[in-house]
Order: sequence, then C-alpha cells, then structure tokens
Amino acid sequence: MLSLNNGLKIPAIGLGTYLIKDRDVCKQIVTQSLRTGYRLIDTANAYQNEEYIGEVIENLHEFDTSDQGRGKCRTAVLESIAKLKTPYVDLVLIHWPGVRGLDQSDPKNSELRKGSYQDLEDLHSEGLIKSIGVSNYMIKHMEELLNHCKVLPTVNQVEFHPLLYQKELLEYCEGKGVVIQAYSSLGAVKGWQILSQNETLIKVAKKYERSVPQILLKWGLQHNVCVIPKTSRVENLKPNFELYDFEISKEDMALIDALNSNTRFCWDPNNIV
Repeated sequence: MLSLNNGLKIPAIGLGTYLIKDRDVCKQIVTQSLRTGYRLIDTANAYQNEEYIGEVIENLHEFDTSDQGRGKCRTAVLESIAKLKTPYVDLVLIHWPGVRGLDQSDPKNSELRKGSYQDLEDLHSEGLIKSIGVSNYMIKHMEELLNHCKVLPTVNQVEFHPLLYQKELLEYCEGKGVVIQAYSSLGAVKGWQILSQNETLIKVAKKYERSVPQILLKWGLQHNVCVIPKTSRVENLKPNFELYDFEISKEDMALIDALNSNTRFCWDPNNIV
C-alpha cells in the first residue's frame, strides 16, 4: 500500500482494464483479480466496461476528456457512479490535460481542466469521491493545478517504464506528496515487443529467476510507483501480483534506469498548454 496525501492509502498493484470490452472476459478477469488479492481496478468511461465492472466491484475511475469543463465533469462522474453501482468511488482522475477537439495550444484547455477539477472538488466535499487525481499531467500542468486547487491531487497517472523513466516528474510529484501511478508498465501493445526483447531486462530477469514483466513491474514498485498492469488472461494475474518475495539490487535498478530513452508508446501531453 502507498500512502496518499489525504491520509488514505492506495494499493501499490492494481488491474488495468483498457481494451477489455467483452462482458464475459471483463467480469472473469475482475472477479479472479479480486480472488487473487487485487483491490484496485482501473477503468474509464472511454473503456466501455464500467457496467461490467459495476457488476463486480470498482475502486478507481477516470473520466473521458470530452467531459472536460465545469458541470460536464460532474455529470460524467455521476453517470459513472450509477454504472458502477457504488455509492461512491475511491479515486477519480482527470484523464488528460487537454480537451478532445481542441488544438493543443488553445488556452481553453487550461480553463476547462480547471473547471473539471473544481467539479471533482465539489463531489469530494459531498462524499461521492474519496480522492482526486490527474493523469498525463506534466510538471507545468501540476504547477498550474497546485496554484488554484483547494483539494490536493493524490495521484498522477502517467506512462512510466524503463524506456520512459520520467525521473524529474517522479521527483517533483514525490516532493508535492503526489503518488505516481504507472500505465503501460509493460509497454502496452506497441512497446511490449521492444521491452520483452531488451537484453538488459532479459539478463536481469534470468538473474532473479523471474519473467521480464515481473522485473518491469518490480522496477516501478521500487521507485515507489503504483503499477496497474492490464491483462485479459487469468493466468497472468497471479505472477503480476506476486512481486514482494524478491528485491532488485541497487546496481541492477541503475542498469534498468539507464535504459531511458524518453520513448513514448502512448500519448504525449507535453505540448498541451
């Protein structure tokens, strides 16, 4: 468990559900993940699986960037709570600092994400959200947010893996008491083939008698990052979760850190004003 700046705790390992749109597969994976010990499920209304997860249980939620802006965000969250069949959600994230349909340089991006955050603050005060977070926020977005927010963000979910070791952002967020949560820890669809064939990662995995995915996830955990690996295969749930019976040495952590090449396999928020 990782401590949040509001006194609550968040599981260090969760289940990602991006692209799991089949009802039966989604319900099977979520159900089995809970039996395995997972207590954090990551979803978003854009994933089109909230209702399926709502038939099981839900701990974390993001809303789509088309729902940015004062009022629209509130409506989106209330709709999601209804789909999830829960009286509240533990954590809601603003999924992206920009707005779908707006140019990245449009100043309305800043105005609308501020309004969205204010909606989340209202829902927090009403007890419908236990914690507020953001996603894909770079340092400039975090600085802007911290200048106006009344409720501190607890989490910043970003792409984070050895080829995109965002050390400066990690240290900034740690200094502000904000937990970094990693998506695409395994490189997602685009990057998995690259990471899985990396000689350094293969060498380290053999040394510890672990798989490359376990090394990637453990590397994140040892940087005090929350990881939410996505899988649609039940057989992957247990190895992705059993990561506390070994430790990567400082020397090997440094070897993995050195793989950074600022390579993104997903979206780049740097140019959003």
